[in-house]
Amino acid sequence: MSLLTNQMDPAVLAAELDEKGFVCIENAIDPNWIERAQAHVHGLVAQKGKRYFSLNDLSRYRGTPPQELTDDPQMRRLMQSLVQIGCPKAKLEDDIYTGLRVVAGSTGEERSLLHHYDRHVITVLAPILIPDGPKRRAGELIVFPNRRGYRRFALFNVIEKAIAHSTWYRNRITRKLAAGDLPNIKYLKPGNLYLFWGYRTYHSNFPVDTDMVRATMLLHYGDPHPDSLILKANTALQALDERRILAKAKKVSA
Repeated sequence: MSLLTNQMDPAVLAAELDEKGFVCIENAIDPNWIERAQAHVHGLVAQKGKRYFSLNDLSRYRGTPPQELTDDPQMRRLMQSLVQIGCPKAKLEDDIYTGLRVVAGSTGEERSLLHHYDRHVITVLAPILIPDGPKRRAGELIVFPNRRGYRRFALFNVIEKAIAHSTWYRNRITRKLAAGDLPNIKYLKPGNLYLFWGYRTYHSNFPVDTDMVRATMLLHYGDPHPDSLILKANTALQALDERRILAKAKKVSA
């Protein structure tokens, strides 16, 4: 088991998410898992170069620390329960959508301050490598929790996200992040788990200095619009954009 904590009552966590929008479960992950996950990421960076890259559908990578956390029964039960409480109409999918995101090198700038809403109901973030760098240059998480509700029609969701994900709107939000520590800025620590309603929460991260490496594991679950062809097409376009970024990062690091 990768998880150690018993402080994972879904009803209590859901109520806290509704009230505060962001929950930290301290010391939730086995320290041995953290050590192995960090070694795994360092091995990937040595293989792929110091650049931005991502790995999705982590259950495919059998025997790796990310796969272990993805398939942890306690994690699955928690996420299923939170979706049923947070958005009862959402589809409980067969698989948890997962991603390992590594930000390093000069391409880290391009993957920063991209404020967005997630597609899924619940997002769980497990930090693996968090650099100890200058404030706002170490990939700190930025969250604006519970800014919207669940949309009845997928088309409304698409239109809303098109506006919220536009460069103009993102820059407008970034300008509001005045200097200093704000409650919207979250400093992450490996070993903790962080939860928020991904569909409802506008979020991103600050840049990472080129000599640092930031690695996080993301788990998403619960689809509020499972039958939407528009959202499926939009997801395919996002995947194409992700591949473009990865190709550029690989070229830069070569």
